[in-house]
Amino acid sequence: MLGKRIISGLIGGVITIGVIYEGNWLFFIFMMLLAVLAWKEYAQLMDKVSVQVPLRVGMVWLLCFLGTIWCGAWQAVLLMGAILLYGLLLQPVFRHQYSTLRDVAYALLGLVYVGIGFAALLVLRCGNLGLQLSDQFSSQFIDPSRILVFLLIFATWASDTCAFFVGKFWGRHKLCPAISPGKTREGMVGGIAGTIVVALAVAVGGQFSLLHGGVLGILIAFTAPAGDLIESIMKRTCRTKDSGSLIPGHGGVLDRFDSLLLAAPVVCVYLYFIAR
Repeated sequence: MLGKRIISGLIGGVITIGVIYEGNWLFFIFMMLLAVLAWKEYAQLMDKVSVQVPLRVGMVWLLCFLGTIWCGAWQAVLLMGAILLYGLLLQPVFRHQYSTLRDVAYALLGLVYVGIGFAALLVLRCGNLGLQLSDQFSSQFIDPSRILVFLLIFATWASDTCAFFVGKFWGRHKLCPAISPGKTREGMVGGIAGTIVVALAVAVGGQFSLLHGGVLGILIAFTAPAGDLIESIMKRTCRTKDSGSLIPGHGGVLDRFDSLLLAAPVVCVYLYFIAR
């Protein structure tokens, strides 16, 4: 099991690094594909607890939402948000025999959870946020947007990997036994340390402020495991071990990207309001 996890992780890591490095339309398509697959997995999870979410409508909304962000049409992004909210709220009114307020609540939660996370990744890599940062993030040799996404990805991977191995070999005290019995406090500490070290290393390589790199590392160190625990709550509520089986040894898209879905928006907010 561990060998399969390592091999599939290496293959997936190489593909992800290549897509991030290339950016542009390839990254956009990658985010669209992952978002649709993540939403499908979410819908399958909800089906296990007799919650019916609009699978195809949700897929179309996600594609349109990410498309408006890719085009930089921010007024259209607000429109997509309004369409999501009022469209779902009206479902029980016009389709009351098929949809309940419970279905609407879970659908709204899932689309916001998946949509905002992948939208933040798209903004970080393909938006102009990196170019608008202060000179501390700029280099005439390095694309700031590329480096920032690498920092986010590598730091999140470090959080998962260090927590897993530290917890496996030295873990003694359970972190949240009612939510995720396999996680330990020792693993949490190892994950935090590994995340900050990797974030600082990328900051050095990316030639920008160690202060901001360290702060980003701290933010990711706490939001990444929180994202993992959020998905663990979903899976425990739905009485399932994995969200899917797409990635051997890792489960589905939600299992692999759960940490990023929470960490990416936090990184976006920090860069937009603090590091400009």
